[in-house]
Amino acid sequence: MSKRITLGCAAFVLCGHAAWAHAQTTTAATPTPARAADTAAQGNRLVMAENESFLLPLDDRKNVHPTYPQNLLGQHLPPRTVCLRVGIDEKGAVIAVAKAPASEFCVPDAEPEFLAASEMAARTWKFDPALRCVFRNVQDKERAHASCDGGKSIPQAVTLVYRIRFDQVDGQPTVHVIGG
Repeated sequence: MSKRITLGCAAFVLCGHAAWAHAQTTTAATPTPARAADTAAQGNRLVMAENESFLLPLDDRKNVHPTYPQNLLGQHLPPRTVCLRVGIDEKGAVIAVAKAPASEFCVPDAEPEFLAASEMAARTWKFDPALRCVFRNVQDKERAHASCDGGKSIPQAVTLVYRIRFDQVDGQPTVHVIGG
């Protein structure tokens, strides 16, 4: 499993390597998969109190990277990057996969085969869910340091953005997944 990142800010947004996460803001105790998918698609932001922190979901080490499309190998294309929004429900299951909006990191001109390979792989990914950690007070939150120890952990649905870079090095395909 990957290292968890904890955030203890009032409004949660993670922007690094073109990745950000938006946790579900609904007040329902047990959100439905449809509501979690809506939240993942809409990108609602989680607002936290001073005594709360947030842990990003952990990706399963068995999650496979997309494969370089065979029909494009002979074209010796320059590196291509595809960006995906991946909606993850409060159980850690992928519930939505879509092309992310264009940005400085996500150019819209990659061949459709790269997007299709990326989406197909992302739909198979699994995660330990994101957690909202609620503590009795700020001091308990600070003592927990990157965990929910001593507080209540509440699984959260999130949307993460991944950059997937397809490249060829000496004629050999390579694929790098960045973000999350």
